[in-house]
Amino acid sequence: MFRDTEFPLSSGTFTMPQSESTPHNDDFDDVFGSEPGSPTLDGRDMRDGDMFGVGNTEISDIPRLKEKHETEGYRDGVTKGKSESVQKGFDEGYGLGAVLGLRIGKIIGILEGISGAVSVSASKSEGEEWTKEKSRVEELSNNAKNELKTEKVFAREWWGEDGIWKFEVPGEKEGKDVVFPDVAAAHPLLKKWEGIVEEEIQKWSLDMDLMEGNEEDVVLVGQHVKADAVEQRIGAAKTDLNW
Repeated sequence: MFRDTEFPLSSGTFTMPQSESTPHNDDFDDVFGSEPGSPTLDGRDMRDGDMFGVGNTEISDIPRLKEKHETEGYRDGVTKGKSESVQKGFDEGYGLGAVLGLRIGKIIGILEGISGAVSVSASKSEGEEWTKEKSRVEELSNNAKNELKTEKVFAREWWGEDGIWKFEVPGEKEGKDVVFPDVAAAHPLLKKWEGIVEEEIQKWSLDMDLMEGNEEDVVLVGQHVKADAVEQRIGAAKTDLNW
């Protein structure tokens, strides 16, 4: 038998030596990548039919296609709307533009005719009176051409964005039907220059009926239509004008 004295034990606590930890080598992580973590199972996507409950991580194309279709539909709608609205606006605005054009052409034509006649008389006469009249009528004609330009006749000062006139038209407040000739006659610029032309007609004793009658000599029978008749034919009530 062994005696206790043969294997003396220390009175202190016996301590096992700690093993040194093996260092982890990360030299090849940048080549092969680090070790992937354990997959996480998510039960929320079980309804998608995945036997493991893992959902499809790919991005769906439905939102992109939806946005594309909405954009294309919007563009097609705008294009179609523009073509229909522009044509409709042109058709409705053509009548008023034609009446305004007739009146403006008449104003400028009369002033140019007076200017030409006065110039001929001034060239045949040595008096200063005809020279002054020539300068006055020429200036009058040039001013009319400048003030009756298209951009000035249709300026925002006289027309709203919807194409409706801003100036007062006689009979409009009383609820009467207002036609295009009424609108053209009430335009401030045309009203001003038609008054000036009327003064020149009276000054030079011009017979406007005779001048209109002379046009029949160069126009085939049945094709000559007075400006007033044209205005009445293409006139329309303001309530029907939405351009």
